[in-house]
Amino acid sequence: MAMNRKAVCAVLMCATAGTSLLMSGCAPLIFGGAVAVGSTTVSTMADRRSTGAVLNDEVLEKRVGWEISRALGAAEQNHITVTAYNGWVLLTGEVPTEEGRKTAENTARVSLDVKRVINELAVMTPSGLGQRMSDSTLAAKVRANLIGNQRVSINQMKVTVDRGIVYLTGLLSSEENEAACRTAAATGGVVRVVSHVELLSALRLEQIRREQEEHQKRMSQE
Repeated sequence: MAMNRKAVCAVLMCATAGTSLLMSGCAPLIFGGAVAVGSTTVSTMADRRSTGAVLNDEVLEKRVGWEISRALGAAEQNHITVTAYNGWVLLTGEVPTEEGRKTAENTARVSLDVKRVINELAVMTPSGLGQRMSDSTLAAKVRANLIGNQRVSINQMKVTVDRGIVYLTGLLSSEENEAACRTAAATGGVVRVVSHVELLSALRLEQIRREQEEHQKRMSQE
């Protein structure tokens, strides 16, 4: 029986998690998150992070970006995007030297409240304005497609795009992660998809749901 290319991509992705899939019509997928056992259905909560974690991530992105810029100097020679989610910091973009790549990672690693640093910086000439505009447009397309996927919530993740490479960060179950990766990979223009989400078990997801329900009850009673 014939299978369309997207279906083939989905089947092979499950069989080869952690590797790239070089297939026509299907962007490669790379899973970088830790393996977790168990899953649950998509939550309708706005965000699985605590309010404090959401605010802290916003501060981290600004502070780590500033600290890296100060450490490297000559900002026009570097293109670095800092994405923070639940204390995990993802570095994407381009730097001209390996020394700069290591400096950026080490600077982020010692920054206050950073739990983990994921360094996806490429050592190459920084991308130009045209590429960055294309990446911004592609990121919007990926987010729009994720919004249309009933198996995953865009509110539980962030989408970062550099040079056509889609990076996913967030708090997801293993099934949600796969659904998000498939959706992103099927978006036209995507070179490959790299997932660095923090995978949560069904038990942990249920715990978060109950904690947030209790918090909402307390807020309504005040």
